[in-house]
This record gives sequence, structure tokens and C-alpha cells, in this order.
Amino acid sequence: MIHLQLNIFTMYSRFVQIFATITAVTAVSFEWDCTNSLGTCNNACFAVNQGLAPGVLTYDSDPNNRDPRRTASGCNRTPCSNTGYSQYGNSCDEFPFASVQEGGNNAILRCVDSTENSSEGGQLGNFYKTINNGQQFDIFVRNYGGAAFCQNAAMANDGSEFRLVNGNFQNAKRRRGVDDVGVFVNAQTRGTPMKLYEFEDHNGERLLSLNPHIKAEDVVGTKIWNGSNMTTIVKVI
Repeated sequence: MIHLQLNIFTMYSRFVQIFATITAVTAVSFEWDCTNSLGTCNNACFAVNQGLAPGVLTYDSDPNNRDPRRTASGCNRTPCSNTGYSQYGNSCDEFPFASVQEGGNNAILRCVDSTENSSEGGQLGNFYKTINNGQQFDIFVRNYGGAAFCQNAAMANDGSEFRLVNGNFQNAKRRRGVDDVGVFVNAQTRGTPMKLYEFEDHNGERLLSLNPHIKAEDVVGTKIWNGSNMTTIVKVI
């Protein structure tokens, strides 16, 4: 009887070890270098900070689903060329991305320079080669100095964060009653911004997690693929 219990315990322990290993392997992160895509990083940080987008996304490998999501988000209406939101560029960026299941309706939009969208898209494309359809991932950004919403979660909308609601573009996280031009109407203010954690890697560089529900203490010691090599998270900042 004792021998049987020991065998069961051993099998259970082995199962826990295997499950933990599988969990660690399937937990993936997109490490996004904001150097050439500050505007798009800024948009993502604003969306997550304000609870307007999830911190974990689900990859959709079907390219046929992307254009309908861009239509649903409003990007296909070319708001960066025919509205007053084009102060930072003429290319429409959306977060969540059109390449994830969470994209489309209610995505947060920002007009950016087309080169920034190209940088983001190139990095995403390379990352997607490493994961499977339906796989979930979170995001770490680096080199985000100059992306104001990444540096200051409580920063108010600068007037360039917007979304499509009921056929109209509206400033994201703005109080009703302020006059806008043309088709724009204002959104209700939201609650307290989400807390995003900053980390330091083994090279002394900073990374910001865009997953507000992450357990910071669990991240320390983990490795993240940055597109060319593995970086190790060494501490919470």
C-alpha cells in the first residue's frame, strides 16, 4: 500500500513537472523595439494603460481576416488623410493589431508616420514566424524613450488617440461636452490607469511589459527572444 502511494505521488510529481515545462514553453512574448516605431508603441501603451485593450493577444495567421478588422476599426476609412487627427502622420495605426483575434472593433487608433507602421509590421512579421495560429502572447517594449504614454501611464490623451464608435471617430478617453471639429465626439473619461511594470535585462537595458496583469516577481529570471538572441530579465525597476 505504501509502495503504491509512493508510485502515485511520483507520477503526480512528474505530471506537475511536465505541466510546468509545457506552460513555460508555450508562454511567449513579443519584444518590440520602439526605436523606429515610437508612434505605434505610444498608441499601444495608451490603449493598455487606459484599459482599452488587453495585455495578452491571440495570433490569427489568416491574412484574409486582417482587412475586415481594419474596416471594423476604422483604419480603412483613411482617417489620417481626411480628418483632423493627422498631426503625427498620415498612416493609421491600430491596437490591438489587425493580425490578432482581439483586433477590429473598438481598436485604438493613432496617425503615425508610415515608416513607423512599417517597422512595427516588420518586427511582428518576424515574430509570427516563431509562433502558431491561435497562440497567445504578451508584449515587452524597449527603447521607448520619447513615447510619452509608455513613460507616463497617467498622461492625458494628447488629442491624437481616437477610435470608431457608432460610425463616428471619437477622441479616446476624453470628457463629453468639449467641442470637436467635424465628425468627432468625445468619450467618457475612464478610471485609474493600469500599472505597467518596468524591468531590466542582463545588458542593463529597460523593458516595459504591456501586460498589466503580469506577476512581476514571476518575470525575473525568465528569457525573452528579441529577434536575434535571448535576453534575461534580471530585476523589476
